[in-house]
Amino acid sequence: MAIERDTVKVTSQSDLHALLDEAKEAPVLLERDGVIYRLGREDEQDSIDYEPDPERVRRMLDATVGSWADLDIDEVIRGVYEARETGSRPPDRP
Repeated sequence: MAIERDTVKVTSQSDLHALLDEAKEAPVLLERDGVIYRLGREDEQDSIDYEPDPERVRRMLDATVGSWADLDIDEVIRGVYEARETGSRPPDRP
């Protein structure tokens, strides 16, 4: 589950070092002139040039193959349509 964080209003007096320290733990939402920005760490895996280890990917696939084999697909589909009909979003979410 994602951590909900308050939005930090950025002014000319904002402390960049403090914001970066806060962003080490989890992404920080920044607001300036009504525009929201997301400040977060860029880890190696998030980098655009990241290439996954093929052997590790194969191991993960082997571990998950067939994990849904025991599901009744008709029941899953029924559940999806029922959630669409009743509305599965919390009432306070747009």
